[in-house]
Amino acid sequence: MRQLFFLVLFFIAAISSFGQATEDLAVELTATTVVSPPSITLHWKPVGFGTPTFAVYKKAKTATTFGSPIALLPSGSIAYGDASVIVDSAYEYQVIATGSSLVSTGYIFAAIKSPPIHNKGTLIMLVDSTFTDSCAAALQVLMQDISGDGWQLRRHDISRSLPDTNVKDIIISDYAALPDVKAVLILGHIAVPYSGDFDTVTYYPPDGHVPYHDGAWPADIWYSCMSGWTDVSVNNTLGSYSANWNTPGDGKWDQVPIPSAGLLQIGRVDFWNMPAFSATEVQLMNSYLAKDHSYKMDSLSMRHRAVLHDDFGYFGGEGFAANGWRNFSPVVTNDSLTVVAPGQLITTINADTYQWAYGCGGGSFTGAGGIGSTTDFAANAGNSIFMMLFGSYFGDWNVQNNFLRAPLCANPPFLTNCWAGRPNWFFHHMALGENIGYGALLSQNNDGTLYQPGNYGAGYIHAALMGDLTLRTDYIQPISHLTITAPVHSGATLTWTASPDPAVLGYYVYRADSAFGYFKLISSLLTTTTFHDVNGHNGLKYYMVRPVKLQSTPSGSYNNLGIGVTDTAHVSFASSLQIAGIMPRLSVNVFPNPASNYLNVTVNASDPVAASLTIINEAGQQMSRTAKMLNAGDNTYSQNVSKYASGVYNLVLRSGDQEVVTRWVKL
Repeated sequence: MRQLFFLVLFFIAAISSFGQATEDLAVELTATTVVSPPSITLHWKPVGFGTPTFAVYKKAKTATTFGSPIALLPSGSIAYGDASVIVDSAYEYQVIATGSSLVSTGYIFAAIKSPPIHNKGTLIMLVDSTFTDSCAAALQVLMQDISGDGWQLRRHDISRSLPDTNVKDIIISDYAALPDVKAVLILGHIAVPYSGDFDTVTYYPPDGHVPYHDGAWPADIWYSCMSGWTDVSVNNTLGSYSANWNTPGDGKWDQVPIPSAGLLQIGRVDFWNMPAFSATEVQLMNSYLAKDHSYKMDSLSMRHRAVLHDDFGYFGGEGFAANGWRNFSPVVTNDSLTVVAPGQLITTINADTYQWAYGCGGGSFTGAGGIGSTTDFAANAGNSIFMMLFGSYFGDWNVQNNFLRAPLCANPPFLTNCWAGRPNWFFHHMALGENIGYGALLSQNNDGTLYQPGNYGAGYIHAALMGDLTLRTDYIQPISHLTITAPVHSGATLTWTASPDPAVLGYYVYRADSAFGYFKLISSLLTTTTFHDVNGHNGLKYYMVRPVKLQSTPSGSYNNLGIGVTDTAHVSFASSLQIAGIMPRLSVNVFPNPASNYLNVTVNASDPVAASLTIINEAGQQMSRTAKMLNAGDNTYSQNVSKYASGVYNLVLRSGDQEVVTRWVKL
């Protein structure tokens, strides 16, 4: 009976039952905070139907359950204050409103000055070799932006004809070999996995169209789930489209629910087979990457507000457009949402900027009722960033002129899109600086028990994110004119021009040994525009400077890091050896100088003393022995030892014939 319900109702928008509206299904949460004494107060709009009571839940960000409620509130409640919080920490809240014929839910990730996220883990970038040369400059900028946002990066350029199994082998190899792999960004028409046995018996197609849309659907989540996949049992050729047919051994996978938890955030930017747009794939990719960069540089006049059109309505309690009300409130506030009439969503975004947009209606592969068509996106600019769309068919996105991929082809393009309704998606963490891929993976792994309601399709293989998964809601204008000076043996001195953002609190400095490797934080919060790096290992170093500001959002406040600016320098540091104990009057400083192949050694004295220094390499060979009478404060005793190489050296320092100190130094 449940499957029959899905099938019958999906073809037309259901009339709101007993006056209930889609918005009633969302508890629209915002938060206000107080630093001292610390408190977080949740607020929500009155639920518009019935007299529900409210249960408030709270958990840590990584906890897998909300547990028991921390508060039960009577009907009519519109706020809850939580004093069991501390500054510099963040908390995830769930509010469930329960009435006689209604259950509505809301989520918020709230904080008082949540700490900055310096490192996000490793991202694997898979580039369709079609774009290796044609988009080389734009891809390099993308890599710099991703690295500058705290990601380590590993790039592979591969043929679009490479089978999905070979592509996954690359991912698995990197996952095993690289530290903290968190995400895979697919650029271009790299192999699209298919999975599923959508039919009339066990799992109806997520859009309810039986038997026309039976079989397998695109399943990029296959790249994220490392185990449990098979291709042995499904034999389904009932669908109207051969791309959905699934038979044993055909390279399409059997599973409908994902067989294991997704481990990696997955995002895809794919402009294949979109002839409704006059531009080529290469032109569309370059256009997309140009806007992606501009947005991350905070150079777009993008208003933090949302627009929505709901052509389905309450729909028997599924209320697909609740994805808009539920997600928009924590990131832009419920007062910044504009609801538009049928046919007005795309033209409204064309006329003005809206950071977020949602639309749903009865669909086809190339359009949705009340929203528009792929050709409408071709005719209108995408003055938005994050979109959610829902309707029949186009959730199966690997087809010509697909409506889910169309927003990313607009000129200028939207930057992300997802099929939000079956299942529901949850992006509330983005209000405190998380990237959209984080919310995508939570939504894909959600089976409806942690985040409610999941709606039909929760935990299924078809949920996919179109666009750059690293995107966030708030960016800062970066610094400029980073200059590095690195005198021999003196480390590196960095200077830069401040970010134009007047609210910037200061800057952090990072250092790495490779261009897209791990950038280690090496400074505290700096309020000046200079930094001297005095400790490290010699060689070519990559330095990055990132601005930070305290960002206020409808979910509280967090320390928001801007995209880092990077430059390089060949750096040598002073390796100082302090002789203590029996010889307090002397110290030795060793300066390895790879450029001249010399080891420079200086002995300093606090009192007049006769001293000799012998240097022995790790093979036991004496490289040098020098004796000299040093006067108090004399810094002129120096020695250049030729044929220097990095390694371990034994420094033997004598004062007269009596006192001897031996110290090993690794250079």
